[in-house]
Amino acid sequence: MSSSSSPHNRQDIKYREICIANINRYTEPNRLLAYFEQYGRIVHYNYTSPTGGYVFVTYEKSQMVDNCISNGPHYLDERHLYVKRALPIDDDHPRERFETTRDLMIVIDSDNMIFKQAHFLQQLREYFSSYGRIYACKYQHEANFDYILVEFADKDPVDRIILDKPHHYNDHELDVMKYIQPNIELMNKKYVRKSRQSSTAKDAIDDDNYESINSSTNASSRSTSKTKEPINEVDLQNEVFRLQSVLKSLNEEFDLKQKQLEDTCCQQLKQLSENATKTMRLQQDLEQECARLSTEYETLKQENDLLNEQYLTVELENFEITSYYEQSLNEEKAKTARLEAEYAEKLQLSNVNQSLPSALTEKSFSTPESK
Repeated sequence: MSSSSSPHNRQDIKYREICIANINRYTEPNRLLAYFEQYGRIVHYNYTSPTGGYVFVTYEKSQMVDNCISNGPHYLDERHLYVKRALPIDDDHPRERFETTRDLMIVIDSDNMIFKQAHFLQQLREYFSSYGRIYACKYQHEANFDYILVEFADKDPVDRIILDKPHHYNDHELDVMKYIQPNIELMNKKYVRKSRQSSTAKDAIDDDNYESINSSTNASSRSTSKTKEPINEVDLQNEVFRLQSVLKSLNEEFDLKQKQLEDTCCQQLKQLSENATKTMRLQQDLEQECARLSTEYETLKQENDLLNEQYLTVELENFEITSYYEQSLNEEKAKTARLEAEYAEKLQLSNVNQSLPSALTEKSFSTPESK
Protein backbone atom coordinates (compact mmCIF):
# COMPACT_ATOMS: atom_id res chain seq x y z
CA MET A 1 0.00 0.00 0.00
CA SER A 2 1.33 3.38 -0.98
CA SER A 3 0.55 6.94 -1.99
CA SER A 4 1.49 8.05 -5.48
CA SER A 5 2.39 11.43 -4.11
CA SER A 6 5.10 9.93 -1.93
CA PRO A 7 7.68 11.29 -1.47
CA HIS A 8 5.49 14.34 -1.13
CA ASN A 9 6.58 17.76 -2.28
CA ARG A 10 6.00 19.31 1.11
CA GLN A 11 6.76 22.80 -0.21
CA ASP A 12 3.84 22.69 -2.63
CA ILE A 13 1.34 25.45 -1.86
CA LYS A 14 -1.38 22.97 -0.90
CA TYR A 15 0.75 21.88 2.08
CA ARG A 16 1.46 25.46 3.18
CA GLU A 17 -2.07 26.86 3.40
CA ILE A 18 -4.56 26.95 6.29
CA CYS A 19 -8.23 27.88 6.46
CA ILE A 20 -9.60 30.00 9.36
CA ALA A 21 -13.26 30.48 10.28
CA ASN A 22 -15.46 31.80 13.13
CA ILE A 23 -13.52 35.07 13.34
CA ASN A 24 -14.85 37.88 15.50
CA ARG A 25 -16.24 40.61 13.23
CA TYR A 26 -14.38 43.22 15.27
CA THR A 27 -11.00 41.52 14.73
CA GLU A 28 -8.73 43.62 12.55
CA PRO A 29 -6.73 41.88 9.76
CA ASN A 30 -3.41 43.01 11.23
CA ARG A 31 -4.32 41.53 14.61
CA LEU A 32 -5.31 38.19 13.06
CA LEU A 33 -2.13 38.01 10.99
CA ALA A 34 0.01 38.98 13.99
CA TYR A 35 -1.51 36.09 15.95
CA PHE A 36 -0.75 33.47 13.26
CA GLU A 37 2.70 34.88 12.48
CA GLN A 38 3.89 33.44 15.79
CA TYR A 39 3.91 30.04 14.03
CA GLY A 40 5.89 31.18 10.97
CA ARG A 41 6.32 33.72 8.19
CA ILE A 42 3.14 34.43 6.20
CA VAL A 43 3.67 35.00 2.47
CA HIS A 44 0.05 35.46 1.37
CA TYR A 45 -3.44 35.78 2.81
CA ASN A 46 -7.01 36.31 1.65
CA TYR A 47 -9.08 38.38 4.08
CA THR A 48 -12.04 39.13 1.83
CA SER A 49 -14.84 37.74 3.99
CA PRO A 50 -13.90 37.15 7.63
CA THR A 51 -17.48 37.39 8.96
CA GLY A 52 -19.41 34.24 8.25
CA GLY A 53 -16.76 33.11 5.71
CA TYR A 54 -13.19 31.88 5.60
CA VAL A 55 -9.73 33.43 5.64
CA PHE A 56 -6.92 31.59 3.85
CA VAL A 57 -3.33 32.07 5.05
CA THR A 58 -0.27 30.75 3.20
CA TYR A 59 2.93 30.09 5.16
CA GLU A 60 6.46 30.03 3.82
CA LYS A 61 7.02 26.37 4.81
CA SER A 62 4.75 23.39 5.42
CA GLN A 63 6.32 22.81 8.87
CA MET A 64 4.78 26.12 9.95
CA VAL A 65 1.33 24.72 9.13
CA ASP A 66 2.09 21.62 11.21
CA ASN A 67 3.21 23.89 14.06
CA CYS A 68 0.02 25.96 13.83
CA ILE A 69 -2.30 22.92 13.73
CA SER A 70 -0.52 21.11 16.58
CA ASN A 71 -0.81 24.19 18.85
CA GLY A 72 -4.60 24.36 18.63
CA PRO A 73 -7.22 25.14 19.74
CA HIS A 74 -6.86 28.81 18.90
CA TYR A 75 -8.69 31.70 20.59
CA LEU A 76 -8.68 35.36 19.56
CA ASP A 77 -10.90 38.23 20.74
CA GLU A 78 -13.08 35.88 22.81
CA ARG A 79 -13.78 33.61 19.83
CA HIS A 80 -12.79 29.98 19.25
CA LEU A 81 -11.18 30.01 15.81
CA TYR A 82 -11.82 27.04 13.52
CA VAL A 83 -8.40 26.34 12.00
CA LYS A 84 -7.76 23.53 9.50
CA ARG A 85 -5.57 22.73 6.53
CA ALA A 86 -6.84 24.32 3.35
CA LEU A 87 -7.75 21.59 0.84
CA PRO A 88 -7.63 22.14 -2.92
CA ILE A 89 -10.91 22.40 -4.81
CA ASP A 90 -12.22 18.95 -5.79
CA ASP A 91 -15.06 18.95 -8.32
CA ASP A 92 -15.97 15.35 -7.41
CA HIS A 93 -16.22 16.15 -3.69
CA PRO A 94 -16.84 19.93 -3.43
CA ARG A 95 -17.80 19.98 0.26
CA GLU A 96 -14.58 18.36 1.49
CA ARG A 97 -12.81 21.72 1.27
CA PHE A 98 -15.00 23.19 4.00
CA GLU A 99 -16.31 20.35 6.20
CA THR A 100 -14.21 18.53 8.80
CA THR A 101 -14.57 15.04 10.26
CA ARG A 102 -12.61 12.39 12.13
CA ASP A 103 -13.83 9.63 9.80
CA LEU A 104 -12.47 8.52 6.44
CA MET A 105 -14.49 6.57 3.87
CA ILE A 106 -12.98 4.20 1.27
CA VAL A 107 -15.58 3.13 -1.25
CA ILE A 108 -14.97 -0.45 -2.44
CA ASP A 109 -16.27 -2.76 -5.12
CA SER A 110 -17.61 -5.83 -3.36
CA ASP A 111 -16.89 -8.00 -6.43
CA ASN A 112 -13.23 -7.02 -6.48
CA MET A 113 -11.20 -9.79 -4.83
CA ILE A 114 -8.55 -7.28 -3.75
CA PHE A 115 -10.83 -6.04 -0.99
CA LYS A 116 -11.64 -9.59 0.17
CA GLN A 117 -8.07 -10.55 0.97
CA ALA A 118 -7.61 -11.80 4.52
CA HIS A 119 -5.13 -9.17 5.66
CA PHE A 120 -6.51 -6.23 3.70
CA LEU A 121 -8.12 -4.47 6.69
CA GLN A 122 -5.02 -4.96 8.83
CA GLN A 123 -2.72 -3.60 6.12
CA LEU A 124 -5.10 -0.69 5.55
CA ARG A 125 -5.10 0.09 9.26
CA GLU A 126 -1.31 -0.06 9.47
CA TYR A 127 -0.94 2.22 6.45
CA PHE A 128 -3.30 4.94 7.67
CA SER A 129 -1.94 4.70 11.24
CA SER A 130 1.08 6.65 9.98
CA TYR A 131 -1.22 9.70 9.76
CA GLY A 132 -2.62 9.45 13.28
CA ARG A 133 -4.23 7.30 15.93
CA ILE A 134 -7.04 5.06 14.65
CA TYR A 135 -9.99 3.91 16.77
CA ALA A 136 -11.60 1.57 14.24
CA CYS A 137 -11.23 0.21 10.68
CA LYS A 138 -14.22 -1.82 9.49
CA TYR A 139 -16.48 -2.75 6.60
CA GLN A 140 -19.72 -0.78 6.30
CA HIS A 141 -22.71 -0.79 3.96
CA GLU A 142 -24.85 2.06 2.65
CA ALA A 143 -28.04 1.89 0.62
CA ASN A 144 -26.29 1.42 -2.73
CA PHE A 145 -22.61 0.82 -2.03
CA ASP A 146 -20.09 -0.74 0.36
CA TYR A 147 -17.20 1.05 1.98
CA ILE A 148 -14.54 0.84 4.66
CA LEU A 149 -14.82 3.29 7.54
CA VAL A 150 -11.59 4.44 9.21
CA GLU A 151 -12.22 6.34 12.46
CA PHE A 152 -9.40 8.60 13.65
CA ALA A 153 -8.87 10.27 17.03
CA ASP A 154 -8.49 13.69 15.39
CA LYS A 155 -9.67 15.59 12.32
CA ASP A 156 -6.28 16.69 11.00
CA PRO A 157 -5.13 13.18 9.85
CA VAL A 158 -8.17 13.00 7.56
CA ASP A 159 -7.24 16.33 5.92
CA ARG A 160 -3.64 15.16 5.47
CA ILE A 161 -4.83 11.94 3.81
CA ILE A 162 -7.00 13.94 1.41
CA LEU A 163 -4.00 16.16 0.60
CA ASP A 164 -1.86 13.07 -0.15
CA LYS A 165 -4.35 11.54 -2.62
CA PRO A 166 -4.27 9.33 -4.57
CA HIS A 167 -3.56 6.26 -2.42
CA HIS A 168 -2.96 2.78 -3.88
CA TYR A 169 -3.20 -0.82 -2.78
CA ASN A 170 -1.42 -3.33 -5.04
CA ASP A 171 -1.48 -0.82 -7.90
CA HIS A 172 -5.20 -0.34 -7.40
CA GLU A 173 -6.25 3.26 -6.66
CA LEU A 174 -8.38 3.57 -3.55
CA ASP A 175 -11.51 5.72 -3.71
CA VAL A 176 -10.72 7.75 -0.59
CA MET A 177 -12.97 10.57 0.66
CA LYS A 178 -14.24 12.18 3.85
CA TYR A 179 -17.08 10.45 5.65
CA ILE A 180 -19.54 13.33 5.37
CA GLN A 181 -23.19 13.40 4.35
CA PRO A 182 -22.67 15.11 0.94
CA ASN A 183 -20.19 12.38 -0.07
CA ILE A 184 -22.58 9.64 1.08
CA GLU A 185 -25.37 11.14 -1.02
CA LEU A 186 -23.06 11.46 -4.03
CA MET A 187 -22.00 7.80 -3.76
CA ASN A 188 -25.59 6.61 -3.36
CA LYS A 189 -26.57 8.49 -6.52
CA LYS A 190 -23.52 7.20 -8.39
CA TYR A 191 -24.04 3.55 -7.52
CA VAL A 192 -27.81 3.59 -7.99
CA ARG A 193 -27.14 4.52 -11.62
CA LYS A 194 -24.72 1.60 -11.91
CA SER A 195 -27.31 -0.76 -10.43
CA ARG A 196 -29.89 0.47 -12.91
CA GLN A 197 -27.47 -0.12 -15.79
CA SER A 198 -26.77 -3.65 -14.58
CA SER A 199 -30.50 -4.35 -14.21
CA THR A 200 -31.09 -3.14 -17.80
CA ALA A 201 -28.40 -5.51 -19.05
CA LYS A 202 -30.04 -8.31 -17.06
CA ASP A 203 -33.38 -7.73 -18.78
CA ALA A 204 -31.71 -8.33 -22.16
CA ILE A 205 -30.84 -11.94 -21.26
CA ASP A 206 -33.04 -14.60 -22.88
CA ASP A 207 -35.60 -16.44 -20.78
CA ASP A 208 -33.78 -19.79 -20.53
CA ASN A 209 -30.53 -18.28 -19.41
CA TYR A 210 -32.39 -15.89 -17.12
CA GLU A 211 -34.15 -18.78 -15.36
CA SER A 212 -30.90 -20.60 -14.72
CA ILE A 213 -29.20 -17.40 -13.59
CA ASN A 214 -32.21 -16.52 -11.46
CA SER A 215 -32.24 -19.91 -9.78
CA SER A 216 -28.52 -19.69 -9.03
CA THR A 217 -28.98 -16.14 -7.74
CA ASN A 218 -31.82 -17.23 -5.46
CA ALA A 219 -29.73 -20.12 -4.19
CA SER A 220 -26.80 -17.84 -3.51
CA SER A 221 -29.06 -15.28 -1.81
CA ARG A 222 -30.55 -17.99 0.38
CA SER A 223 -27.12 -19.26 1.30
CA THR A 224 -26.00 -15.68 1.96
CA SER A 225 -28.99 -15.01 4.18
CA LYS A 226 -28.27 -18.18 6.09
CA THR A 227 -24.65 -17.22 6.60
CA LYS A 228 -25.60 -13.70 7.68
CA GLU A 229 -27.92 -14.81 10.42
CA PRO A 230 -25.24 -15.46 13.06
CA ILE A 231 -22.95 -12.60 14.03
CA ASN A 232 -19.39 -13.52 13.25
CA GLU A 233 -16.40 -12.50 15.32
CA VAL A 234 -15.21 -9.86 12.85
CA ASP A 235 -18.56 -8.06 12.83
CA LEU A 236 -18.71 -8.24 16.59
CA GLN A 237 -15.19 -6.84 16.86
CA ASN A 238 -16.03 -4.06 14.41
CA GLU A 239 -19.14 -3.20 16.41
CA VAL A 240 -17.06 -3.13 19.60
CA PHE A 241 -14.54 -0.84 17.87
CA ARG A 242 -17.37 1.39 16.69
CA LEU A 243 -18.91 1.63 20.14
CA GLN A 244 -15.50 2.25 21.66
CA SER A 245 -14.84 5.02 19.17
CA VAL A 246 -18.27 6.54 19.82
CA LEU A 247 -17.67 6.39 23.55
CA LYS A 248 -14.19 7.81 23.10
CA SER A 249 -15.55 10.61 20.95
CA LEU A 250 -18.25 11.39 23.50
CA ASN A 251 -15.70 11.36 26.30
CA GLU A 252 -13.41 13.69 24.35
CA GLU A 253 -16.26 16.07 23.58
CA PHE A 254 -17.35 15.94 27.21
CA ASP A 255 -13.79 16.56 28.42
CA LEU A 256 -13.38 19.41 25.93
CA LYS A 257 -16.66 21.04 26.92
CA GLN A 258 -15.88 20.47 30.59
CA LYS A 259 -12.46 22.06 30.14
CA GLN A 260 -13.96 24.98 28.23
CA LEU A 261 -16.60 25.41 30.93
CA GLU A 262 -13.97 25.18 33.66
CA ASP A 263 -11.79 27.70 31.84
CA THR A 264 -14.76 30.03 31.41
CA CYS A 265 -15.74 29.65 35.07
CA CYS A 266 -12.14 30.17 36.18
CA GLN A 267 -11.86 33.30 34.07
CA GLN A 268 -15.16 34.61 35.42
CA LEU A 269 -14.19 33.76 39.00
CA LYS A 270 -10.80 35.37 38.47
CA GLN A 271 -12.49 38.45 37.05
CA LEU A 272 -14.95 38.53 39.94
CA SER A 273 -12.09 38.09 42.42
CA GLU A 274 -10.15 40.91 40.77
CA ASN A 275 -13.26 43.10 40.80
CA ALA A 276 -13.92 42.23 44.46
CA THR A 277 -10.29 43.04 45.32
CA LYS A 278 -10.51 46.34 43.45
CA THR A 279 -13.82 47.12 45.19
CA MET A 280 -12.33 46.33 48.61
CA ARG A 281 -9.29 48.47 47.88
CA LEU A 282 -11.50 51.29 46.68
CA GLN A 283 -13.68 50.95 49.76
CA GLN A 284 -10.62 51.00 52.01
CA ASP A 285 -9.27 54.04 50.18
CA LEU A 286 -12.63 55.79 50.53
CA GLU A 287 -12.82 54.90 54.23
CA GLN A 288 -9.29 56.20 54.80
CA GLU A 289 -10.09 59.35 52.85
CA CYS A 290 -13.31 59.80 54.81
CA ALA A 291 -11.44 59.33 58.11
CA ARG A 292 -8.77 61.80 56.99
CA LEU A 293 -11.38 64.35 55.98
CA SER A 294 -13.26 63.82 59.27
CA THR A 295 -10.07 64.37 61.25
CA GLU A 296 -9.23 67.40 59.17
CA TYR A 297 -12.77 68.71 59.66
CA GLU A 298 -12.54 68.30 63.45
CA THR A 299 -9.15 70.03 63.47
CA LEU A 300 -10.43 72.91 61.38
CA LYS A 301 -13.55 73.12 63.54
CA GLN A 302 -11.43 73.37 66.67
CA GLU A 303 -9.22 75.98 65.03
CA ASN A 304 -12.32 77.92 63.97
CA ASP A 305 -13.76 77.79 67.50
CA LEU A 306 -10.43 79.02 68.88
CA LEU A 307 -10.32 81.83 66.32
CA ASN A 308 -13.89 82.76 67.24
CA GLU A 309 -12.93 82.91 70.91
CA GLN A 310 -9.89 85.00 70.05
CA TYR A 311 -12.03 87.25 67.89
CA LEU A 312 -14.54 87.74 70.69
CA THR A 313 -11.73 88.44 73.15
CA VAL A 314 -10.18 90.98 70.81
CA GLU A 315 -13.56 92.56 70.21
CA LEU A 316 -14.14 92.80 73.91
CA GLU A 317 -10.70 94.24 74.45
CA ASN A 318 -11.26 96.67 71.62
CA PHE A 319 -14.56 97.71 73.15
CA GLU A 320 -12.93 98.28 76.52
CA ILE A 321 -10.08 100.22 74.93
CA THR A 322 -12.57 102.32 72.99
CA SER A 323 -14.57 103.05 76.13
CA TYR A 324 -11.43 103.92 78.07
CA TYR A 325 -10.24 106.13 75.20
CA GLU A 326 -13.56 107.95 75.05
CA GLN A 327 -13.59 108.39 78.83
CA SER A 328 -9.99 109.67 78.79
CA LEU A 329 -10.81 111.94 75.90
CA ASN A 330 -13.78 113.39 77.73
CA GLU A 331 -11.70 113.88 80.87
CA GLU A 332 -8.96 115.58 78.85
CA LYS A 333 -11.55 117.79 77.18
CA ALA A 334 -12.98 118.74 80.57
CA LYS A 335 -9.50 119.34 81.95
CA THR A 336 -8.64 121.45 78.91
CA ALA A 337 -11.84 123.49 79.31
CA ARG A 338 -11.07 124.02 83.00
CA LEU A 339 -7.51 125.05 82.22
CA GLU A 340 -8.74 127.39 79.51
CA ALA A 341 -11.20 128.95 82.00
CA GLU A 342 -8.45 129.33 84.58
CA TYR A 343 -6.17 130.79 81.94
CA ALA A 344 -8.82 133.29 80.91
CA GLU A 345 -9.49 134.24 84.48
CA LYS A 346 -5.81 134.72 85.24
CA LEU A 347 -5.35 136.63 82.01
CA GLN A 348 -8.16 138.95 82.96
CA LEU A 349 -6.75 139.36 86.43
CA SER A 350 -3.35 140.07 84.96
CA ASN A 351 -4.81 142.77 82.73
CA VAL A 352 -6.49 144.38 85.74
CA ASN A 353 -3.26 144.36 87.71
CA GLN A 354 -1.42 146.01 84.87
CA SER A 355 -4.00 148.78 84.48
CA LEU A 356 -4.01 149.69 88.17
CA PRO A 357 -0.33 150.89 88.56
CA SER A 358 -0.54 153.01 85.45
CA ALA A 359 -3.51 154.87 86.91
CA LEU A 360 -1.69 155.48 90.19
CA THR A 361 1.33 156.88 88.36
CA GLU A 362 -0.76 159.34 86.42
CA LYS A 363 -2.41 160.48 89.63
CA SER A 364 0.93 161.09 91.34
CA PHE A 365 2.21 163.25 88.53
CA SER A 366 -0.91 165.46 88.48
CA THR A 367 -1.01 166.34 92.25
CA PRO A 368 1.97 168.79 92.64
CA GLU A 369 0.89 170.93 89.83
CA SER A 370 -2.42 171.35 91.47
CA LYS A 371 -0.83 172.50 94.66
